[in-house]
Amino acid sequence: MAGVGYCYNFSYSSVIYTDVVKEPGVKWLHMYMFEERDMVQAMIETALSCEDCFSAIILTCDHPHRRVQGRTLPYFMRAKYPYSDLDQPFFPNQAATGSDKTTLKQLLDPVYMEQIIRDGGNPGGSNSYTLSWEDVRWIQTLVNGKDGKKRKKKIPIVAKGILSADDARKAMEVGVDAIVVSNHGGRQCDFAVPAIEALPVVAAAVQGKIPIFVDSGVRSSADIVRALCLGASGVM
Repeated sequence: MAGVGYCYNFSYSSVIYTDVVKEPGVKWLHMYMFEERDMVQAMIETALSCEDCFSAIILTCDHPHRRVQGRTLPYFMRAKYPYSDLDQPFFPNQAATGSDKTTLKQLLDPVYMEQIIRDGGNPGGSNSYTLSWEDVRWIQTLVNGKDGKKRKKKIPIVAKGILSADDARKAMEVGVDAIVVSNHGGRQCDFAVPAIEALPVVAAAVQGKIPIFVDSGVRSSADIVRALCLGASGVM
């Protein structure tokens, strides 16, 4: 990674965390909130057992449903893999923490996946249909303790997926340390407001009290400048 800052998706990365921690540069841990809280807890505790590796946790706060992705075939279903990879867990971190051990071969098998979905399963964790700000508070307590002094150095919690002034104010109310204005590239809800349009509204609500980051639709240095001018503290 050549020292470049990196946001690491622990749940769905195909690279195991023990390889990531060896790399230089700032690393933030990206997490989803699943119905299976024990799975979320195991992942976070495993990641944070690597002392001083992850300097913040980004929690996606607006994903209480299956994503709307009927128009685009995921990359992993289009890519070509060595045969030696087919029998390996596709989500190595989840396998390492004792949860999902679905192999790449199974994931690419439409008959297998259809049966899993029909049976009510969801390899890799079930998105929480009851997702709320209480889940954010739970993550805060899990990571830093009720008094925020569980660790020598507090790990900031960043709320990702903020697109309105109301949600920005609520995020500050529950005590998050920063927010990410994001519509996840339109992959979750393809009619969501563009992040760049929501940014000035969110910035006006935050009033500089916490950092604001933005992602989605950033394709050039000019896009970065626009985002900074509209109130972003940084761009992802």
